[in-house]
Amino acid sequence: MPKLPSPKNKFRYRVVCGIFVALFLFLCGRLFYLQIFCHDYYEDIALDQQTWEVEVEANRGAIKDTNGVDLAVSATAYKILLAPSLIKSEEDRFFLTENISSLLEMDYEKVYTMASKNTQYVEVKRRVEKEEADRITSFVKNNDKYSGILWVSEDTKRHYPHNNLLSTVLGFVGSDNQGLEGLEYAYEDYLAGTNGKIISAKNAKGTTMPFEYESYIAAKDGYDLYLTIDIEMQYFLEKHIFNARVEHNVQSRVAGVIMDVKTGEVLAMTSKPDYDPNNPFVITDELTLDKLATEYGLNTDAYKTAYNAQQKEFRRNKLIVDQYEPGSTFKIFTSAMALEQGLIDLNETFYCTGALKMDAVTYHCHNRNGHGTEVFKDGLANSCNPVFIQISERIGIESFYNYATLFGFRDKTNVGLPGEVSGIFFNRDTMTKYNLYSGSFGQTFKITGMQLISAVSAIANGGTYMQPYIVKQVLDASGNVILKNEPKVVRQIASSETCDLLREYLEYTVRKGKSGYLEGYRIAGKTGTSEKLDSGSDDKRIASFVCFAPADDPVVAVLVIVDEPNSEVQYGSYIAAPLGRDIMADCLAYLNVEPDYGESGSVAEVKLPDVTGKTVDEAAAELEALNLSVKIIGDGDKVDYQLPGQKQVIYTGNTVILYTNSNAEEAEKTAEVPSLIGKTAAECNSLLAKAGLNIKVVGENLNYSTTVAVNQSIPEGTTVDKGTVVTVTFRTS
Repeated sequence: MPKLPSPKNKFRYRVVCGIFVALFLFLCGRLFYLQIFCHDYYEDIALDQQTWEVEVEANRGAIKDTNGVDLAVSATAYKILLAPSLIKSEEDRFFLTENISSLLEMDYEKVYTMASKNTQYVEVKRRVEKEEADRITSFVKNNDKYSGILWVSEDTKRHYPHNNLLSTVLGFVGSDNQGLEGLEYAYEDYLAGTNGKIISAKNAKGTTMPFEYESYIAAKDGYDLYLTIDIEMQYFLEKHIFNARVEHNVQSRVAGVIMDVKTGEVLAMTSKPDYDPNNPFVITDELTLDKLATEYGLNTDAYKTAYNAQQKEFRRNKLIVDQYEPGSTFKIFTSAMALEQGLIDLNETFYCTGALKMDAVTYHCHNRNGHGTEVFKDGLANSCNPVFIQISERIGIESFYNYATLFGFRDKTNVGLPGEVSGIFFNRDTMTKYNLYSGSFGQTFKITGMQLISAVSAIANGGTYMQPYIVKQVLDASGNVILKNEPKVVRQIASSETCDLLREYLEYTVRKGKSGYLEGYRIAGKTGTSEKLDSGSDDKRIASFVCFAPADDPVVAVLVIVDEPNSEVQYGSYIAAPLGRDIMADCLAYLNVEPDYGESGSVAEVKLPDVTGKTVDEAAAELEALNLSVKIIGDGDKVDYQLPGQKQVIYTGNTVILYTNSNAEEAEKTAEVPSLIGKTAAECNSLLAKAGLNIKVVGENLNYSTTVAVNQSIPEGTTVDKGTVVTVTFRTS
């Protein structure tokens, strides 16, 4: 009979079995954990050991104008790749580092750090030009042992073929080709695309196997963005805006926008000075560079700080991110409020003494002598503050606030650009009658240029507020529509009867003011001059002009904003109106709107009257009635001297200079024209300003240092009257 195991042995047996079962369960659990929960982790390690993966960057979608002209494109570039894990010796590492840093003009220590990493590959340098890529290719060819360790791969680089053109709208991309500002940032999800991969199998030595062991995941290119912008209109808008910047030595910036009043499409938009998105951190404006060097000295810490602040400022789209007091341009909307509610008898008269006291506050008219008796139509044309204060009392706080909201001055326009802000308008609960009075002529609240042009376009088209937009559509590589914007009615802001009458009055305003008048065309508009009350200075002004044409059937609207002109006269009628008029002239010619000169012809001879001894306002009114522009020098009340003199014959549209200083008779009134040929716009502006002469610039690409003067209308050394305008033609050298 077999011997039974003792209880002690049975216990040992059970313990051993239990240990084996526990180990088995542990191993099963561990295996389950590794295979299921850690699958992705170990799969990545295995793939890393067995494969070689290189990212293939997608081509970023292009940005085009309304006619398909390229504004931003992805150009072919190259990237330099290095496989540090395949470098066999420290001697090779030093040799590679020395040559790579030399060939690519890179820091030695930075390259050595890359070459010392324990990784499959590193990107030594991205978006290099072909010349640099060829140097690396040649080096590897002459040092075959580094084949597969150092190589060149195709890359893409963002390129802006028109340099500064539309830069504050387009924005730019960062080092990884991601949009950082403007449309590049706002439409990143559409433009970016999806990167692809090249996955190669590796042998036991860690080098790549033949091509049959390689797989390719294609990159998906980004979508193309088509804008409402017309590049031809953009060109002449920027030309005029830049010319005004130079001519009036503007201390801040000048902005302009052109809009289709019937659709809400933005046809052109700019803020100057701006920047070149190919080099977004470099200031290209020579006037600014000269100013910084003069104020701070080159390469000082103060210079560098100011430089950085300026280049950030120049990347801002002034029309959507800057709020400003609209001044008298807002009288368009105060008029619309009153006309819409029938609060004005068109035949009633107002009386302006030059000031109006409303309880504790006295409000002044720009004409301190007063306009006397005037009907509403003339009150608008004269831009008479007392008239509009009286009208605002009839409108009342509640109605004024509600209409301002209806016109869109309390909300963003949602034009489709990043960083847009809304206006800073009165709070309804705390709005006072004094806010009402000052608000009636566009002071003590702020709006954006985009808000103003959108609301004016609604008045121009008969009262329909159209949704402003700048992106027309987004297309894929096959031309399929991914996104499409079309004209969209937002709301009715005024009746067609009110708008018809207001268009007529605004055309009368331009004709009476003369400086925005264009012979042969029916332009309607309003100037504005606003104080920068929060600037800490009493003499900083913003001159603006908004207009549309033809007045009887408007097609386009133009807004120009000149921030801090450094001029003897800072009024919108003197600074901004001629600028807006010239832009409108180009718009109408481009749109094939034919001028109608009637029987008078386009220009006429004028024999100058003698206006010396008259008040500035009397003299200006008399000359402007003859279709002449007026430039006032000095701050006196009466005209002491005029250029050209009485009985001289000039033509309509020319400028007469009025001296108002009491010592004008003794003042030196002539100057010698300096030599300007071969000099930049900034240098010419400075030389003429020192001589007491004016400049009119002609030519393209005037904001580049390679653009120089090739002709001047008056030869150097010629003695001319001060205030004479010298026309300077510029070309790129």
